[in-house]
Amino acid sequence: MSRLVVNPGTPHAWEIQLRPGANLLGRRSDCDFPINDLSVSGSHCRITVDRQSVQLLDLGSTNGTFVNGTQVQEAALQTGQTLRLGSVEAVFYSEDAGVSTPAVAAPSPPRARLRVTAAPTSEADTAPALAATAVAEPPPIPEPAGTRFCKFHPKSPARYLCRKCNRTFCEMCVSARAIGGVAQKTCRTCGVECIPLEGAVFRPAAARGFFARLPGVFIYPFRGSGVLILIVATLVFTGLQFIRFSAGLFSILARIIALGYLFSFMQAIIHSTAVDDPEMPPLPEMDELFGACFRLIGTVVISFGLPIGLLIARLFDVDIPTSAILVTGILGSLYFPMAFLAVAMMDSAVSANPLVVVPAILKVPVHYLVTAILFASIFGFSQLGNLIMSLVGGLTLSTRSSGVFFLSLAMLAAWSFVSVYLLTVNMRILGLLYLTNKSKFGWYKN
Repeated sequence: MSRLVVNPGTPHAWEIQLRPGANLLGRRSDCDFPINDLSVSGSHCRITVDRQSVQLLDLGSTNGTFVNGTQVQEAALQTGQTLRLGSVEAVFYSEDAGVSTPAVAAPSPPRARLRVTAAPTSEADTAPALAATAVAEPPPIPEPAGTRFCKFHPKSPARYLCRKCNRTFCEMCVSARAIGGVAQKTCRTCGVECIPLEGAVFRPAAARGFFARLPGVFIYPFRGSGVLILIVATLVFTGLQFIRFSAGLFSILARIIALGYLFSFMQAIIHSTAVDDPEMPPLPEMDELFGACFRLIGTVVISFGLPIGLLIARLFDVDIPTSAILVTGILGSLYFPMAFLAVAMMDSAVSANPLVVVPAILKVPVHYLVTAILFASIFGFSQLGNLIMSLVGGLTLSTRSSGVFFLSLAMLAAWSFVSVYLLTVNMRILGLLYLTNKSKFGWYKN
């Protein structure tokens, strides 16, 4: 039997029993053995087990696959070797005769312990007899470094482990249910009870309130590697916008991908802020974009469905007052930030319904009013800039002067960067609203 011990020697250790044949490891839920860590690629590597050997093959992972500290593309695994997938440590063990033990850093031989039990006695016995059974212990597992983190908040230490999907979660990413009169934490995906993780390191509770944190939102995108992330995000969004102008079915798919990645980018910033991470998170991967697009569109439809409906009716010569469209549009603008925050935190478009959003707004009316005003102001400024840049874009296409052409391109590139910056600031504000009021919202208990 061959197996991997992930995060060995820690309270977060768990075991993968490798099956004969191919075993796919990665972050995607459809892998044979999902490993929930952002440093692990969707399909990271494949381990093939047969009678003679165990072969490891890297599947083009982003952060690489390492055996005993050396990055490999393909390797034959030996008992006791240390593997690293991204930043996730594991130790490989095999009891098959065909898998040898390396000469260097070989595990110590199995130790024996005595299990003492009372032998059967009878009335004729004058003294109890003791029987000893020798039981072999597995080789000692080396002590690794590192902490396991939450699936949705990669920089937040995990507090719970799902026994079914082997994913770890922080406090706000599990559900609290009363089962048999006892409160239990359950996985939102699998519905089974989660195991508390002992020894996890937790961040202290935030000491500053919402208004004390607000001034920092404008410098947040420049902290750490934030500038580089903004530049890369600008290039990605520019590329996605460019492919939208293609024709046919590919154009529709491109728009879905663009909207899905936009939502994933915004959601990542909110999640990172919600766990009090002072720096921007890395760019999200290109996975689950269709679901992300659906959540974004669903949030917009729920928030602005009424004014959009009235506007469509007016286009068909239905007598709809302009004031009605304006009022419903303003109400939708007030409703949308909290609806987007709820959907981003609970990862479901259903969370944008009024039964969730309206009570949340009423619980923090002052904080939310300031949030909505800032959100609308930044968004309005961004849209005004987009309008001006559309005129600059038209000038770029019509001018015959090379100087004007390159100046226009520079302005468009600069504004694209500013647009991503403003988007990041808006998401940071929403994340701070949740961070400083999450006990009032209570969403993590749903």
